[in-house]
Amino acid sequence: MHVRRRSLFFQMPLSEIQSSLYTFLIIFSVTNLHYSLAIGQSASGNQVPMRANPQDVQLAPTSSGNSTDSNTASSEDLWKSLATTPTPTNDPLTSPQKTVATDASSGSSVSRSSYKKDDYGPQTGWGLRTAVGPALQQSISARSNGGADYSSYNFSPGFRADFEAFYNITNGFYFGLESGLIYNSISSIYTSANSQNNLVSGSSDFGNGSFYQVPVLGNVRFQIPNTGKLRGYCTGGAGVVWDYLSTSTVLGTYSQHQWNYAFQLGAGFQYNLLPGLDLDTSFKTFITPNPLIFSDATSQVKASFNYALEIGLAYRF
Repeated sequence: MHVRRRSLFFQMPLSEIQSSLYTFLIIFSVTNLHYSLAIGQSASGNQVPMRANPQDVQLAPTSSGNSTDSNTASSEDLWKSLATTPTPTNDPLTSPQKTVATDASSGSSVSRSSYKKDDYGPQTGWGLRTAVGPALQQSISARSNGGADYSSYNFSPGFRADFEAFYNITNGFYFGLESGLIYNSISSIYTSANSQNNLVSGSSDFGNGSFYQVPVLGNVRFQIPNTGKLRGYCTGGAGVVWDYLSTSTVLGTYSQHQWNYAFQLGAGFQYNLLPGLDLDTSFKTFITPNPLIFSDATSQVKASFNYALEIGLAYRF
């Protein structure tokens, strides 16, 4: 008798097939969950705090591939880029703000660094100047008694010291009030009286003396209105001078003093040493048109010229 057998698959009940499928799905899900937890723990161990500004993060390009090693390398490169990305220079949270200063004279804004580089002190306002240097007094001659008598005074080199208070109206113009002292000793005196000529030099009895000048002048100065360290200028002033002369003659020793009007011209250079402090060098010509101190009011006296080369300091407040 022939018996027909069915396959084992068709002999299994449907409930057993379903339970096998459920078991396979559960095992697959548990395996994937374990793999995900392992990756999360590895990443959390090397986690780097994120920056507050998302613009600071620069993601490194990841390589594409099918292998697990390639994906792992891409993940490590990503976290390394987050940990080592340099702070951008324009990061508003970390970059220092650039301080800007405004130049009041020009109204333009310049950076603090360039302002310090070109800071020569105030260009307007009050200031003080003092200077000293050698002074050369030109010979002074006069005629008296209707031109019959003639005398000439010769001087040795001396010195001049000045002190001036000034006000800078603009960068290229200022007004100042100046005073000081000019001193020269008398080296010799030549006289011609009643056809008798006398030339005396260095005698203890005749020809020794001193000549003092104390000017009080109002000055104006024009200088090149640039912003460099070296600036040239020209100056002029007018005012009065107090002259004092002491000397010896054949008639004896005498002294005279008198106020006369005077003026001066000059030119020089200033070099900026520190903000507001300048080294000042100048050449001045001081002129007294009618120094009547050397004779009486009826005498004809030539103008007095004094030349000085000075160096000093000027400070602008």
